Amino acid sequence: MVYISKRLDSASKLKILGGLSRFDACGYPGIFSEEKASSFIYPAVGEKGRISRLFKVLQTNICEGNCFYCANRKDRNFPRYSFKPEELARLFMEEYKKGSVDGLFLSSAIFRDANYSQERMQETLKLVRKRYSFPGYIHFKILPGADRKLIEEAAKFADRLSINLEAPKERYLVKLSPTKNFYHQLLKGLSDIFYVVRKKDVRAGITTQLVVGAAGESDQEILKLSHQLYQNYGLRRIYYKSFSPVEETPLEDTRPCPLLRELRLYQAGFLLKYYFFKPEELRFKKGNLPLNNDPKLAWAFAHQEFFPIEINKSDYRELLRVPGIGRIGAKKIIEVRKKAKLKDLTDLRRLKVMVRKARNFITIAGKFFPTKQREDRRVNERQLFLWEEL
Repeated sequence: MVYISKRLDSASKLKILGGLSRFDACGYPGIFSEEKASSFIYPAVGEKGRISRLFKVLQTNICEGNCFYCANRKDRNFPRYSFKPEELARLFMEEYKKGSVDGLFLSSAIFRDANYSQERMQETLKLVRKRYSFPGYIHFKILPGADRKLIEEAAKFADRLSINLEAPKERYLVKLSPTKNFYHQLLKGLSDIFYVVRKKDVRAGITTQLVVGAAGESDQEILKLSHQLYQNYGLRRIYYKSFSPVEETPLEDTRPCPLLRELRLYQAGFLLKYYFFKPEELRFKKGNLPLNNDPKLAWAFAHQEFFPIEINKSDYRELLRVPGIGRIGAKKIIEVRKKAKLKDLTDLRRLKVMVRKARNFITIAGKFFPTKQREDRRVNERQLFLWEEL
């Protein structure tokens, strides 16, 4: 292990360790290319599309791990820095008081061992909550191999806990990290977090992250695991992070994962979590989602027997199967038609339904309003992702 370091002031360290935190996803899919205010301020998507500015940073980039894709891997020759807990807590509060950030996202590489690094992070966490009385949102990373007692302590102060699973199966994880164990370290860590969260009031729940496109895993395998995680652990969200090669790592010559693949996984993940779809219902080609259509539209094209459905009679689950109708739109349709029947596409537009997509799959008061040719072009509406997801 080679560590190259020099003394830096706090602001310079924040720029470096904030920049390195970009490998943990918390906001939009990369295809939306959201601009950041600085190297350590990241937009995160909250409830109902609200955007929070997170102070996102690593406690240290000194690491005992040797993940093949990671900028912080032990055998990579580049500068290493650490924050003292008091220093990092102070920096965060300075930014918060200036109005630059709304919350904290704290992660770390593993220095010495998982418990030592977790304890350093938790010192920072406690200072922010107890000394500075910070009332806002904190997302706190649990490191692989950390003791459950440390997780229980973190749950007293954090709003969200997460651990990165990285891959959908052990055989893919070994292609990414020779120092991590999928079952005994990562899944066990997630199980420990779930056990703790059931007893504690961790209001923003649990999340995890999977690296996409580095180990030959298929979308089908990723989404099968995603469905199991949503069912068994009640995760609030699974983040999919497109692999991007880092110089001076064993995977530096591996092709980056297309950002559109990442977006399709998010869309399919929403179908599993919110739209009552099962993994086996999704359309795959050689194990991967089609890129030319979003997953719901691909399903709709493959199930002509289901359509068209009548807007004034269909129940909530049936409405959710229509491309262009999300959860908000479906609820509004049901609420409005209690008072009066919907008559045409104008009525649907008022309810914020994406009529361009929906019109080929519905009737309104018995009338069909198809376009001359079904549109299947790619649509990446940022606001739609926030509010309706599909």
